[in-house]
Order: sequence, then structure tokens, then C-alpha cells
Amino acid sequence: MIVRIALGLVALGLAGCVTLTPAEQESSAQVRTLADRTAQVYGMTPIHLLVTQNPNDPPGSFRPGYFAVSTITLTSTFRDAIVAHELGHYVLGHDRPLRGATPDELEREYQQRELDANAKGVEILIRVAGYSEVRALRTMYDYLAGVQLALDRYPHMDLRGHKSPCEEMADLLTRFPKQKDWTAPLDCAPAGSG
Repeated sequence: MIVRIALGLVALGLAGCVTLTPAEQESSAQVRTLADRTAQVYGMTPIHLLVTQNPNDPPGSFRPGYFAVSTITLTSTFRDAIVAHELGHYVLGHDRPLRGATPDELEREYQQRELDANAKGVEILIRVAGYSEVRALRTMYDYLAGVQLALDRYPHMDLRGHKSPCEEMADLLTRFPKQKDWTAPLDCAPAGSG
């Protein structure tokens, strides 16, 4: 408990050191509201938000007690997908240690967590943000498609433990079979979905 409080204070302190533009401040407030509503809807302890300005930081990340987004994310068209994905980790309890015994098992478990966070992020956009299932799925798919485009341009891009974006898109689309009519022709749609 003391560790969580300390992490929370560090996250709040660091967030206070970041100078945000008015647009970033407004976006940050919206992200905080989504995080607070997520905690309420899922009956969880509130999670702290850390805003980072380092351009080398990932667009979003999750750690025990807090999640982080970059200032670039705050004004990105992909903000809601990134935030929902990180909140998906939080709701799924991904702050627990991985249980794999070998490096391969650890990697598979980590990748599975990322896939699960994508799907839970869609659910959060529906249950908490009030998106329709179509809009929520499209929001997450479009973000992953954007990551795929970046990877196509920069093949050595660090995916930080994720499967390829195309594999993540295929997995995501299989989890929402009711949307198959419009998702089947999309890039990376799973085989046999057309």
C-alpha cells in the first residue's frame, strides 16, 4: 500500500512539472475523466495519470498505480485508442508479474496481455466512453493500422513486446464477430472472415 501511495505521489509530482498547452490541458482533463469513470464502472481504485514530454517515450504505458501518455498522444487522433488500451491493462490487472518460466513463455504471455488490452480497450470505449461497438472497434483498428503504416516505413521500429500490428488487428477483429460484415475486407482481417 505504501508503495502505491509513493508511486501515486511521484506520478502526480511529475505530472505537475510538465507544462502543457491549453489544448493539451483540455485533453489531459478528458483523459483523467475517462480514467476516473473507468475506475468507477469497473469498481476499481482510481489510477493516476502521468503526462510525459520525452519524445522517445512510448505513446502510452501502464505501470502499477499509474498509466502514462505522452504530450504527443494528448493531441493525437489516436488518443482514445491509446488511453483505452492502457486502461485495458489496468482493468485486466496486468500489474501482476508474468508467470512464464522461460523467455519464450514470458514473451507469449506479454503478447497475450497486449492482445487482451486491445479488446478490453474496445470494451472500455463502449461501456465508459459511450461509443457504439462499431465506432469503438474502428477506433482501435485505425490506431493499429497507423502503427502498421509506421512499421512499414520504419521496419526496425521497436514494438516493445507487441506482436506485429497486423497480427494484433487480426486478433482484435476475431473478438467482435458481429462486426464481420464490415471488417472482413479490412487489411489484416483474419483468414476466412470474408
